[in-house]
Amino acid sequence: MPAEPELIDLLDDTGRPTGIRKSKPEVHRDGDLHLAVHIWIVTPDGRILIQRRADTKENYPGLWDVSVAGHVSAGDSAVEAGIREAFEELGLLLEPAEFEHLRTERESCILNGGTYLDNEIHEIYRVRREIDLTRLRLDPAEVADVALVRSFEGRAMVPHVTEFAAL
Repeated sequence: MPAEPELIDLLDDTGRPTGIRKSKPEVHRDGDLHLAVHIWIVTPDGRILIQRRADTKENYPGLWDVSVAGHVSAGDSAVEAGIREAFEELGLLLEPAEFEHLRTERESCILNGGTYLDNEIHEIYRVRREIDLTRLRLDPAEVADVALVRSFEGRAMVPHVTEFAAL
């Protein structure tokens, strides 16, 4: 039996839930406003974990990006989604107490020749912890590679440069 599609809560223009849920493909087909989580993992010596997205991803394939990111599934909080995404993408177990909320930012863009409409509110967090790259378990469908970079190195590498600059 095929897996159920991930459902996403739609938001109104003020960022409040509308009570409407759609599948992730429908959300991006229609350009509905929805919630995503971005987690920037920073080591004690100030290096930042970035991931190179798998070449098969619909948005930003093959590009270096935020440590962990993902959609907030219907009924979940941004922190719950962040914990789930960190484990799925990197095999990394995060605790809610590690999440430091930095800010909320809205992003809209049209990708893939207009077939992928990304209209998101990002809840942006920083997690401070030591990272051993050799112990991460990368999901090849999500992540092609990881690196630890200094802020001046990474700034030119990632699409979410305003978030990166705030770290």
